Amino acid sequence: MSSQTKFLLSMLFIVVIVLCVILTRFYFDVTKNTESSVQNNRVQEIVRKFGERQVFESENGNYGVLDKDGTVLIEPDWLNILTITENLILVSDHINAEELIGGIDEEENVILPFVFNSMKKLEDGYWLGTVAEDGRKILYNRNFQPVFPEAFDEIQYQAHHLTLKNQTECFDYEYTENPPIFRRAELSCNISGNIWLNWKIANQVYLSELSKEDLRQINKIVSAYLQMLKTNDFQNLENMTSEEYYPALIQQSLPEGNYKRTEHFSFSRRESGAYDFAFCLNGKPEKLNIHLYFRRNAEKHMILTAADIRSNAEE
Repeated sequence: MSSQTKFLLSMLFIVVIVLCVILTRFYFDVTKNTESSVQNNRVQEIVRKFGERQVFESENGNYGVLDKDGTVLIEPDWLNILTITENLILVSDHINAEELIGGIDEEENVILPFVFNSMKKLEDGYWLGTVAEDGRKILYNRNFQPVFPEAFDEIQYQAHHLTLKNQTECFDYEYTENPPIFRRAELSCNISGNIWLNWKIANQVYLSELSKEDLRQINKIVSAYLQMLKTNDFQNLENMTSEEYYPALIQQSLPEGNYKRTEHFSFSRRESGAYDFAFCLNGKPEKLNIHLYFRRNAEKHMILTAADIRSNAEE
């Protein structure tokens, strides 16, 4: 055997030894990591049960779910598991360094967005979610479907009585059946400067015909139309009425005066689908009696059709 052949065999032997060392180290590292992962995911304690499913805490301090056979259904990757329904598992996780609550299915697909910093259980299986970004509230039923397709500044639910509040509005419902029964509405609109009109409706006949969207539209139109009368600028009138009512509406005016407050509000039905919104604007040199008339248009939206503004002296 030549010296060159001996050298090549020696080098090959060294290479084989080095490869064996590398493979051995890789095997032990993988085994160590796998054992560590299994150890961390091991069930340490069953903390609560929801029917046949069990929430467990793992040795890494997170939470997962076992099925009725003790098999891991949801890996312990969650900071907390709040409840389990037929279609949703309510969990919390770190999102952008903040603990947020959302919902997943059994395949861990997100079906309720992680936007809540609180999810409070109410009576009758309802849940009240607080949005982390702005603190507004969303009410969910026991299946985590929103009762109303919007958020509110405040929501109260107790003994089948539901109250929805925003800055200038409050709606009360009786929630003994679905859909809930509209019981009372309170709204506020700006009339002029620092003068506000606080008005309310509790007439069950009217509320059976009207929705909170109808009342919001009326509230918005009252404020906007009074501002138009004050400035004599009617360029946005088309947003609140139809062309046939323009002439009568732009002929109205709001006399200059030192008005102090609003009073004597009333809301009445003139005929099917038509309503009289009336109040008094009190001040000097005269007190104004204001009637604004509303009805639904062909698209079922509430519009302004006429106005009648008179001082006490004219009556």
